[in-house]
Amino acid sequence: MSNTSVSCSFNIPRQRELTGTTVQPNSNPNIVIFGETGSGKSSIINMIAQNANLAGAGSNVRGVTLSNTRYEVGIEGITYNVYDTAGLDEADTGSVPKQKAITQLYGLLKSLNTGVSLLIFCYRAPRIRDTTHKNWRLFYEIICLRQVPIVLAITGLEQEEDMDDWWIRNKGAFHKYEMYPNGIACITATKGKQRRSGGYQLDEEYEESMSKMWKQIGTHCLATPWRVPTVQWFRTVVDISYETRWCRDTIEHRSERTVDAQGVQDLVRRCEMSEDDARALGEALSKI
Repeated sequence: MSNTSVSCSFNIPRQRELTGTTVQPNSNPNIVIFGETGSGKSSIINMIAQNANLAGAGSNVRGVTLSNTRYEVGIEGITYNVYDTAGLDEADTGSVPKQKAITQLYGLLKSLNTGVSLLIFCYRAPRIRDTTHKNWRLFYEIICLRQVPIVLAITGLEQEEDMDDWWIRNKGAFHKYEMYPNGIACITATKGKQRRSGGYQLDEEYEESMSKMWKQIGTHCLATPWRVPTVQWFRTVVDISYETRWCRDTIEHRSERTVDAQGVQDLVRRCEMSEDDARALGEALSKI
C-alpha cells in the first residue's frame, strides 16, 4: 500500500476588504480635527466659528474633549461639519485612554457615509513628541490612504515675531518623519489676556490666525469627499492537505490560522509599534 499527499493554502480576510471611494457631495463637507491633548483642537474650532464658547477648551493637563463632537461652522458662505476629537496621546489614567481615543477616531472616520473632505492635524510647538509622526501616519497614511488632504495647524506661536518663520526654521524636523502636509497654518489659538482698556493682547495675531485657517479650509477641502474604507487588520489562512491511500478514497485535512494582514504590518512598520501592541490595537480596531 502507498500513500500520496498534497497540500495548499488560501486566505480569507477577517474583514471585507474595501477600496476607498469618492462620494458625490450632497451635504455639508466633513472636516475632522485630530491631534494630541492640549494641541488646541477645540480652540481652533472656536476661532474659525468666531464663537469662543462653541467647543469646550481648557488649560488642564488632562484632555477636555472626551468623545467625537460635531459642530456646524459657517465660513464665507459655506457650512462645514467640523468634528472635535479626543486627544490621541493620553495615558491610561487620562480623560480618554489612548487606545480608546484611537478607536473612537477610526470609528468616526468609517461612519461618515458622506465622506471626509479634510483632515486638520493639530500640533503645539515647539517640540515634536514621539507620538506625533506615529499618529500622523496611522490616520493619514494607513486609514485614509493619503486620499484626504491634511492641513498641519501649528499652535502656540504667539511669541513669534512672524509666526510663519517658525515653519521655515523647523520644517526639516517634520520632513525627517516624512510629514508633508498639503497646507500649513502657523497660528495662535488664544487671544491672550484681556486689556484694561478693552480687547485682548493678541487680538491682531488671533485675527491673522483665523484668516489663515479659513484660507487653508477653503483651499484644501475636497469638492468630492472620500469615503474611508475598512482596513484589513488580520486575515485567516486555511491550510488544506489531501491524503490518498492506495485503493481508498482521498482524505481531506483542513486547519485555519489567523495571521497579520497589511493593517497590522503597517502599524509595526510605519507606526513603530511592537508586534504585540500592533495586534492588540488591530483587534480593537477590527471590532469597529
